[in-house]
Amino acid sequence: MMNSAAAISVEVRPATQEDHQWLYELHEQAHKALVERAYGPWKQDQQRAFFAPVVNDHEVFIFSDGDREVGAVYLGERDGDVWLELVEILPEFQRQGYGTHVVRWVVQRASEQGTGTLLQVHRLNEDAHRLYVSEGFSPAGENETHHLMRKSVQS
Repeated sequence: MMNSAAAISVEVRPATQEDHQWLYELHEQAHKALVERAYGPWKQDQQRAFFAPVVNDHEVFIFSDGDREVGAVYLGERDGDVWLELVEILPEFQRQGYGTHVVRWVVQRASEQGTGTLLQVHRLNEDAHRLYVSEGFSPAGENETHHLMRKSVQS
């Protein structure tokens, strides 16, 4: 049964160094199918090399529902906006409103800082693209593999 984002009770905490292995495992579970569809077989060494700067160079927050960690979000700054680098939700919690909850949390946080929210979404990730559009993100550019999207400061 699909939950609405409003019905979800999620706690947020900053990730620590001790979370890095769990975060990588989450990354693999959440993105392996998309990576393989877009770029070919999942290569552990290549993915660990990609993941290290992502986890080390961003503010990372872990989302939990009760005593179960369900996902993480990676934030930075780009062009004066909050940069939503990555949202990852464990597969068994996807399509239940957690992604919507996370996106709304990020947008609210950005608004409190007086900024908009900027992100890129892979062209093959149609579910995520639909989520961002439904949450008011607008096209802000594109490249060969990704759509750039932005949501202005919320008043």
